[in-house]
Formats: sequence, C-alpha cells, structure tokens
Amino acid sequence: MKLTGIELVRVNVPFRVDIGTAAGVHRTRVLLFVRVVTPDSEGWGECAALGERTSVDPSADEVEAAVQARGVQRLLSATAARGGQLPMETEVAPLFGSSPVDRMMGALFEMAVADAELRLAGRSLASALEVGAGFETLPVGAAVGIPPGHDLGILRQQVHEAVAEGAARLRVKIEPGWDAEPVAAIRADHPDLVLQVDANGSYRMEDAERVGALAAFDVLCIEQPLPPADLVAQAEFARRIGVPVCLDESLTSPRRVRDALRNEACRVACLKPARLGGMRATRLAHAACAAAGVPVFVGGFFEAGLGRAANLALAARLAQDRAGLVSDVSAPSSYLAADPCGYPEVQGGWVQVPDQPGVGRWPAEDVLDGLDARRRWFPATYT
Repeated sequence: MKLTGIELVRVNVPFRVDIGTAAGVHRTRVLLFVRVVTPDSEGWGECAALGERTSVDPSADEVEAAVQARGVQRLLSATAARGGQLPMETEVAPLFGSSPVDRMMGALFEMAVADAELRLAGRSLASALEVGAGFETLPVGAAVGIPPGHDLGILRQQVHEAVAEGAARLRVKIEPGWDAEPVAAIRADHPDLVLQVDANGSYRMEDAERVGALAAFDVLCIEQPLPPADLVAQAEFARRIGVPVCLDESLTSPRRVRDALRNEACRVACLKPARLGGMRATRLAHAACAAAGVPVFVGGFFEAGLGRAANLALAARLAQDRAGLVSDVSAPSSYLAADPCGYPEVQGGWVQVPDQPGVGRWPAEDVLDGLDARRRWFPATYT
C-alpha cells in the first residue's frame, strides 16, 4: 500500500459519570485517532491514553505532541525507505522506542495500519488472529470507580446497573479509607458476584493487614496494591496478605511481565495492549503468563468502540490460547456520553467479536463534527 498521508483527529467526550480512582478522577475522555490513507485503502487507530497522565502512562496531550513531533515522521521515513510502500502491520510497533509515549504511539499506528491492511484484504481482526469456533462471543467484565464523596448509595446503584447488564466480573476501585466498607456492601448485595478490587498503587507495605482483611469478602484478587516500580515488594506484599495479587501498572512491556513472573510478584495479570506496545507485544506477554500458569485478562482504558473492538478480538485470541479471566470488554456506551465509533451490542452479558473487515467501526463523521473534532493532515511529501 502506497501511503498518501496521515490524519490526526482529536475529540473530547464527557464520561457518563465521573470515574474515581485512587490516582484521581476522570471527567472527560480525550479520544485521539490516527488515520492512514492510501489509494487503495485507509485505516484508523485509537490511542488509549487518558486525559490525565498516571504514574506509568502518558497523557493524551503527551502522546498527541509526540505524534506530531516525531511519530508521523517516523512512519513517513519508514515508508520512504520502502519506496513509498507503507510498512506492514507487523513492522510498525518496532519503529518506535521503549518509552511509555513510544509504546502508546507504536500501538496507535499498529492499529491504524492493521485496519487498512485488513480492509483491503476483506478480513476481520479476529480472522487475522485466527480466532476459532467457540470464541465468537465473550463474557463482559466491567469496572466501577470510587463515587463522589465515598457515597455508598451511588456505588451500590452503579454495581447494580453493571450486574443487571450482565457483567460476569466486576473490578471495584478502592483506596485507603475506602475498602472494607464498600466491598462488604457489594458482597451483601451480590453474594455470588465475581469481584476483584483495584487499588491503583495506593497502599503501602504497612497496610498489609488491612488489605488482607478483604479476603473475608471472597475477592478474586487485589489489583496493583503497591506503587508499580518495586516487583520484589509486590511479591512480599502478596505473601503477607493472603489475597491473590494482580499486577496492572507494573506490567509495561513483555520483558517487565517476565520479570514480574520470575519474582513471583503476581498470581493474576492485567494486560493492556496500548501500555505494552500493541497487539504483538501483548501476545508475547500472554505467552509468558501462560507458561507460568498465571491467568490473564485484557484490561481497558475506557476506550471508544474502535479501541475496545481491537481489545475484544485480542481477548478472544488470548482466551483461545489459554483460558483466562473475563476481560474488560463492556460497551463504551456504558461509560462514555457519546461513542463516535459504535460497538457490538452486549446481550445477556456477552458480546460478539466483530467479524466485519478491519479492526472495528470507524468514527462517524457526523459524530466527530458534533464533538468539534480537531483535525490535522500530514501529506506524504517524501514522494
């Protein structure tokens, strides 16, 4: 495919309700898309970065600035080196470095090029990943944030809505001072719910006894209890609390995943493709977890329908490779005030893996216009 140009598109979408975590409150979802255009096809990719940076992930502003400063040029240079032919999807992510911003950019451009290739070939991402019979639909997992003012009534209502929509696994955000009480309330309301808690690195080693008390509520695991850097500390904390530890923010690359497994720092892994550097990197990380007997689920960044569709197809492939946990593949309409892309309808807690050509549905132009999209075009001037 001969590259004509690259477009960068940005819109801001409010969350349906504020998403509270131990790391902060998310009120608006910045959506950053890249479109690659060729004479024969085009493809879209979605950036997973949130509006606010975290301890390990860059903000959407940082990724957007990097895309404009060097990301576009990197893809143009690679295309020029191939005589004007766009690199293959498998070649895209390695064009970028290993920094958090570069991994996000690699995943973004990888998705866009994959989408263009798949549409030209008339294949779905699930087909390209060789998702087989029995994995055409997946159960849906969902996440619930920390409510304003630690309001138990709001929390219980949000959990009730997620369960009513069929969530097969629920991640509930906690932090010091907001842990035993909300978990006890949820368990009282839903005694059979598969429940895990997500601390976003907000606890310290001296909190082990407090966190360990959550075992009384039959939680599946506690996600990222300590700050992400120290894997040895994560392993020691896991030994003290008696509750399985899941790592999320600590898992920033396939190599980092292998380090965590070697240190026995987690018994569950949350793999986020954008953070790891894309689909290929995620499959490498998953293979390491499978070899160690550590179950995996694909986590999300509250993506729009395009990014979530990519995660859905990837989650199906990973589940086919080795049975894991229910992934975060709920519909974006459950947390975004507007989804420019659309997503398969969740029915009875299950969602169908897209089988149309491409990665997922493109953003609708009228919705982008209604959201006052900011667009910038980069022509392929190397020709």
